[in-house]
Amino acid sequence: MYGRRRSSRPPFFLLLVGVIVAAVIFVILDNPPQLQEPAPTAVSERPEATAGPTEVIQVPEGPPPTDPVPTPAPPSNSGSNLAALAPVIPEDTALFIPSAGIYARVVQAYLDGRSWDVSRLGNNVGHLQGTAWFTQPGNVVLSGHVELGDGRQGVFANLDDLQVDDIIVLTSNGVERRYIITEITTTTPDDLSPVMPTSSDRLTLITCDTYDFWQDAYLERIIIVAEPLA
Repeated sequence: MYGRRRSSRPPFFLLLVGVIVAAVIFVILDNPPQLQEPAPTAVSERPEATAGPTEVIQVPEGPPPTDPVPTPAPPSNSGSNLAALAPVIPEDTALFIPSAGIYARVVQAYLDGRSWDVSRLGNNVGHLQGTAWFTQPGNVVLSGHVELGDGRQGVFANLDDLQVDDIIVLTSNGVERRYIITEITTTTPDDLSPVMPTSSDRLTLITCDTYDFWQDAYLERIIIVAEPLA
């Protein structure tokens, strides 16, 4: 009797299964699964601020500002208002003092808001705006330079040579008025009493005196007071 010999080749079924498994593995490796990104999570309901330059806040130095203090209105007889009230000085108005060799034209010296502007007088004599005029009762105040800016003598350089009882003549618009000196004094620059109004007629002359080289300033004022001759 003859028996069946065992074959060395794998069965057809196993071969088919191996082909299928290989095909599946190939497909998986060729198309890997895509990971799904998670949905974004809301952070804030407010919209984002628009990007822009960085704003630098300057910190003020010192205390915070306060409301400005209102400046009171100037009185009706000051500053530019007085310019309209100042008397018109005729061109022929002049001051004559024989004993001091003074003869000069008289012009208006206007107020500049703080004091009288005498910077443009030159060799003229200035009538201080706001003081009386010789056609009116009161204190007529005249001022002049003792020295000019270029070093020359001013119109009142010899005012300290005057003496009591000397005569002063003021002429204007063809009218002449004579005064006699009754008082000669000195005072400090901040003393305004010589220019104050008076109830009686008076002529007051003012100029600088006692120059201090170290301070580059005049320390005193010469005051000449004269009264009308009867």
